[in-house]
Amino acid sequence: MTEEKVVRICWNTNSWRSPSGPEGKSKNKDSYEEIVGYGHEEWLFDLDKIVDGYHYSFLQAANTGRNVHKDSDLKVYLYSINSATKTRWWIGSIDKLQIVPELESERIYQIYKEQGWLDEMIDQVGQAGASSEDLRKTDPKILFTVKFRPSDLSLEEPPKEFSASDDSLSATYYNFQPYLGLPDFLTHTFNFVPGHNPGKDEGWRTYEDNSKKIDNIHNKIQNGAYLHLTKSYGNDNVGTEQLTTNGTKIDIVARESDKGLIFYEIKTSSTVLACIREAFSQLLEYSYYPDSNHAKKLVIVSPNKITEEASAYLNNIRERFGIPIYYQAFDMGTNELETELH
Repeated sequence: MTEEKVVRICWNTNSWRSPSGPEGKSKNKDSYEEIVGYGHEEWLFDLDKIVDGYHYSFLQAANTGRNVHKDSDLKVYLYSINSATKTRWWIGSIDKLQIVPELESERIYQIYKEQGWLDEMIDQVGQAGASSEDLRKTDPKILFTVKFRPSDLSLEEPPKEFSASDDSLSATYYNFQPYLGLPDFLTHTFNFVPGHNPGKDEGWRTYEDNSKKIDNIHNKIQNGAYLHLTKSYGNDNVGTEQLTTNGTKIDIVARESDKGLIFYEIKTSSTVLACIREAFSQLLEYSYYPDSNHAKKLVIVSPNKITEEASAYLNNIRERFGIPIYYQAFDMGTNELETELH
């Protein structure tokens, strides 16, 4: 019979594919991640590296409980705590997690060296602002403590917040804890709220908030577009940073009288096509996920002038699929949206 356990993993804002730096990490002066600036669990979902059908990684709980569970297939539920905000996030689960013996860890370590993967990890530690010296000196016997097949990984997308008072956890140590059931996730209903709310905490946080890098161009466009749209629709009919049912945020929403809502997604890549590519799926999710229909128009905004090809592409999507997707350029000189939708 498969044992079910719940495990805390170190905080990460790169979806646990590479180290993400000190933000949200433990501030306990004696903790490993505070001392060296990263945690070995930060590669837990780096599924580009597969050996014999398995992804090998490190789990602190398995490091301390290696012998206890060495012959077990575990179903492990994962969560993490952002130490900066004190928020708790349910990450997902892994079926048939196996503990890796020391000799097998040494074998995989050699493969990582030969493939150049270890050097890649060392570079990533440096890029995250931490010292890579500790990783270079890590004992090959303990670098890999667990393995699993990628098909046995099930992740929440995005991670879901739950309350610190939820009784689903018996403790928050980095070891195997008994699984007491799923926590009650904090939920949100899409509700249009007028006003410009950049960076404000409305009592609801998203995992994306913790990984978002500040983009000055994005902020300038959002500020200018908001002011521009309030002239057209009025202060009570335009809002920024609008929360969706999935815990994500819409850059700007405008309410056009009784005709419905317009969702705006701002992108700052250097070409129109790149901005369309980045924003399109987000706007679809904002309006339609999981079975909604919130917006009458979806508008991609960027500082790039529209091209004939991009305009034809969006028109083709509208005609073939009936998706109300448009593009509107933002003039960085006048600090206003151009009037024409494409």
